[in-house]
This record gives sequence, structure tokens and C-alpha cells, in this order.
Amino acid sequence: MGVRLVVRSCWTQRSDAAEVRFEFDQARIVVGRSGGADVQLPHPAVSATHATLRAHGPGYAIVDEDSTNGTRVNGKRIAPGRPKPLRSGDRIEIGGFLLQVELAVAVAPMSAEDTAELARRLVRDALDPDGGGAIPPPRVTVLNGDAAGAVLELPRPPASVVLGRSESCDLVLPDADASREHVELVRDHEGVLARDLDSKNGLSVNGRAVLEVRLRDRDELVVGATHLVFEDPAREALAELPSQPDAELPLPEPLPEPPSELDAAADPPADAPDDAPDDAPDEPPAGPAPGTDEEPSIPEAQLLDVPKSSGPAADLIVYVLAGAVLALSIAGLLWLFG
Repeated sequence: MGVRLVVRSCWTQRSDAAEVRFEFDQARIVVGRSGGADVQLPHPAVSATHATLRAHGPGYAIVDEDSTNGTRVNGKRIAPGRPKPLRSGDRIEIGGFLLQVELAVAVAPMSAEDTAELARRLVRDALDPDGGGAIPPPRVTVLNGDAAGAVLELPRPPASVVLGRSESCDLVLPDADASREHVELVRDHEGVLARDLDSKNGLSVNGRAVLEVRLRDRDELVVGATHLVFEDPAREALAELPSQPDAELPLPEPLPEPPSELDAAADPPADAPDDAPDDAPDEPPAGPAPGTDEEPSIPEAQLLDVPKSSGPAADLIVYVLAGAVLALSIAGLLWLFG
């Protein structure tokens, strides 16, 4: 069992911002801006080695490595060099990134290339938060044939483009070995997916025939007899970050925490009716008034533990009995003194 860190950039408010998952089962996990970090967070506000997660009992603790902009856990800044034990659900803030902690989960081993690919998905949201083109979009470039040098940039996600021999394709390949609609490139929140469209000669990526594959920077595609290269400029932006100095910057507000089911059950909706009527009388105080020794008064009916009678019939019976007692008393007095 290991730890999963669900990471998202707080530098952007775009709905298509990437959310990536780093998974580890090792005693020490480095979080920082350097290329050697296990969790590479691509922004100058993140120190080269910003923090480390270390095995701590059955779980993990986080240690701030004297970073420039500090580390927060659940909104509170932690002291540098002092381990802070973590629990599942904790929210870590590092240099404008939010890391959600999940402990004691089954994890799949991740390679260095896996973690680098996740960092490339984060870099656009961190360095190009408005999608204004500070980092160019992914693209494919034709390497040979009559269309050599042609470049197709992929639109912002969600989007898809088609490559093939047909004039209706987004990238036309004048290649007799290519099908009319040969391959589709789908750009989503996780990157770019290449999908063979049941072509006659198939799709090859890095020398291997595939039906569908997630592309990585510098992958080479073969469509018919045409060779293309897939490029993601985010890789270049990511490669330049480790050499930059730390920047002491005002950090963006962390993303709001979604309400839990318990919170939703505890807080009634604003338009929920109030069970108590507005003119309901106040409850009597349960004890003596503050600052007095007076014992609380107890109603007589509670002392006798019997219900009080009410109504005309009951009153008549009381009057008759009282009259009879009075008459007997007078008769007794006359007999004594007679």
C-alpha cells in the first residue's frame, strides 16, 4: 500500500485544468521544481527541493525543506524541518499547487517518464493560466513525402482532428498508402490520444502497430508511407524551469474544498422550513437564574404527580364535599357543648 497525490494548479481557474495523480510506494518522495523531483511542480514559486514526504509509522509525514514560499497543510503553514504527519484527505499547498493526500491505497509503479509526462500536463496551467498562447499547443509535423514540412496544431481540449488522404481531413496526406480517413488525434484533459480509424495499412507509433495510444513528446507516427512527429512544446518550458531561481510571489487562493456528504446532511438548505412556528412560546429555563441560589420552581401538578381536575362537574363535587365536611363539623361541636 502506498500514497496517492492528486495535484492541480491553483494558478488557473479554467474548467479544463489538468488534474494529475502521482502514486508512490517508497520511503522518501521529493516534491519540487527540479527535474529530479518525484513530484515536479512546474512554477518558479516552487523551490528546487521544496518538501519531502517520508515514511512515518503506517503512513507518511511531510517536511518543508526550508522552501522560499513555505508549505501549508490544511491551510496552516508548517515549520521548516519539522515532520508533519499526514492523514487521508489532507490538503497540501505548495507554490500555487494543491495536493490532495490519499493514504493506504493500492498504487501502480511509476517510471521517471510517467512522472515527467504528468509534469508536462501541469506546466500549461501554471505558466499559461489563461490559455493565451504563452506555451504553444501540441502539434504534428510531416517529415517526408509531398506534404513534408506541413504542421497541424491541435485545438484546445476537448477537440479532435483527422489525418488522411481525403480533402476533408484536417491534415491532408497525399499518400496512396494512406486511407481516406486514416487516424484521429483526440486532445482531452489528459493529453493527446492517437486512434486508428480502421485504416487499410494501420497505424504505427515508434515502430509498433497500435489501435489506440496516448502520445508523448517526440513520438513518431507512420500513416501509410508518411512519417510524422508529435511534439509538445510544454516539454521545452518544463526543461527550462530547474535553472530558474526561486521567486517569492503572492500565491493564488487554494481551490475550494468540495462539501462532504456529512456537511450537506448537517446544513439544511436555505429555503428549508423551520419546524417551530414563529409565535411559539419560549421554553422555561431549566435551572435557576444565573448568579442566584434560588431553586427552580416546580409546578404543583408535578409535585403531586397527579393531573389536576378541571371543568364544572369537578368543581361541584368539591363544593358538595366541602359543605358536608363543614356540616359534620358543626354537628360535632353542638353535640359536645349540648
